[in-house]
Amino acid sequence: MFESDFTPLVASELEVRGEESSCSYLPQQISRMSYRVARQLSANRYESLLERGWRRFGRMLFRPVCSACHRCEPLRVDIPRFQPSKSQRRCLKRVAQLGAIQLSIVSPHVTDEHIALYNTYHSDMQERKGWAYQPITTRDYKAAFVEGNFSFARQFEYRLDSTLVGVGLVDMTPHVMSSIYFFFCPQLREEGFGTWSILQELQNGRTSGRQYLYLGYYIRECSSMNYKNRFRPCEILKRLVEDHELPEWHATE
Repeated sequence: MFESDFTPLVASELEVRGEESSCSYLPQQISRMSYRVARQLSANRYESLLERGWRRFGRMLFRPVCSACHRCEPLRVDIPRFQPSKSQRRCLKRVAQLGAIQLSIVSPHVTDEHIALYNTYHSDMQERKGWAYQPITTRDYKAAFVEGNFSFARQFEYRLDSTLVGVGLVDMTPHVMSSIYFFFCPQLREEGFGTWSILQELQNGRTSGRQYLYLGYYIRECSSMNYKNRFRPCEILKRLVEDHELPEWHATE
């Protein structure tokens, strides 16, 4: 655990609770989220919020506050101790056979190229998994991934033969990383490109001396989240605590 700012709620954050709605991951459950809008957010403050189960999109921080269900468990991977499994090593080999993929780590921004790839990915997910699909606009992309211009925000851009094939939004503070979102060319799905992107983030974290990679929420009963528990060793936050309380992370079984 790192030295963190335990201020209950700083002046630059405004917290509100959303309305109850059907859960996107467990349709039989009712979901409710707590939100904070961060006008400013230091790396140290953000690390303390990640430790307590908060996630970030743009200026918006959020975490679940569902009254009857507590299945969403924040999960993080111990970067220095991580070793890829056999299937993950096979994934690395498959993607390597595609050719040299160039990685650029830049500040979040948006171009027509990003919008086109994002919409192609989501159109494919609509066909594969029935995701609700509405093409994203430049304005919406900025709100979700660019706004805030926080010092720790990064965009991992992957190119194959100069073509943009994947974009990962990743926060990188001095001690930890948080994998926010990844979208990619659907033709690379069979190669395990989503798994490969996390392996690249873990390798970057190891090289740069960071301790944890946060992968968001893990729900054991949700098949689409099962991949998160395959990056080991990893830890689960069993109980969401308030800002002034110390979080207790536990190794997964």
